[in-house]
Amino acid sequence: MSTASLPRPGRASVILYADIHTGRGPETSCRVRNLSVTGACIDNVADLHVGERVRVTMGVLAPVAAQVIWSKPHLAGLRFDGEVDLAAARTPRRAGHAVSAGWIGGLDDPYRRRV
Repeated sequence: MSTASLPRPGRASVILYADIHTGRGPETSCRVRNLSVTGACIDNVADLHVGERVRVTMGVLAPVAAQVIWSKPHLAGLRFDGEVDLAAARTPRRAGHAVSAGWIGGLDDPYRRRV
């Protein structure tokens, strides 16, 4: 059975940002337009080409290897090498990290002295 006849996993429209590393220079930040466990549609700000291998970092996921499966001047489609955790991809990178330095570290402390 060919993979073309298999149903594509459902995609969800999202407002996420990802970092794309192509190996051709520094990482590039881009908007993720839609996301599924097996792939994503992103803004093509890194001038991606079909067949190119990239590394994608979204949310709190470890970097994920992917291949560009289609490319247009403003958009590109990625297929991840494995399935990704959608909840981790949607979790903001700073979630769960408490600031502990400087005056802002105690901002939410209910016992701090108010002047």
